[in-house]
Amino acid sequence: AHGLPRRGQITYTLFYGDERQSVGSVVQSWEAGADSYLLASAAESTGLVELLWPQRLRYVSRGRITQHGMQPESFTASRTRRGRNEVAEARFDWAAGSLSYGNAQNQRSAPLPAGAQDLVSFIFQFVLAPPAPGRYRVPITTGSRFDVHEIEVSAQERIETPLGTLRALPVRQLPRPGEATIEIWLAADYRYLPVRIRHYDRRGN
Repeated sequence: AHGLPRRGQITYTLFYGDERQSVGSVVQSWEAGADSYLLASAAESTGLVELLWPQRLRYVSRGRITQHGMQPESFTASRTRRGRNEVAEARFDWAAGSLSYGNAQNQRSAPLPAGAQDLVSFIFQFVLAPPAPGRYRVPITTGSRFDVHEIEVSAQERIETPLGTLRALPVRQLPRPGEATIEIWLAADYRYLPVRIRHYDRRGN
């Protein structure tokens, strides 16, 4: 497994649509000890979107770093829209092999398979153990849902970024009808940290 820097942060500009309209900013940060980690992702709207439809989205993942990589213990997802706050939380009980997840009104539980991740640890798991090209099945919780997703890793390609031209490893969640998906580019020259992230909503936007 590769080492994760003890602490750091990456700031992203958030664009929407093919016309690349700037709608917000995102900061991903982390702290890593000898065998523990804290990951956070904070997004907020800016510009016209902030005036018309302000939003805040925050993810926090805590857990341990093992010989197999990230082993999350808790994950919290909170979203604030128009003054209304929605919170969902997942708890990983590895000793009992059980995952609890959901919001205060709808709590669920499920068997906890080996290698299960949350939305943020899923990304940084690739930092610790960059995958070879191929397809993988990864159990992932969003805090409110828990599903096994099929992930496709392609060969390295070169992409243009504010840091210049970078060698990047593309990681793509295979789409399912009516569900959101994610694509990630991991910078080979920067410890496979995520330098580009693309979300598609349920309508494919």
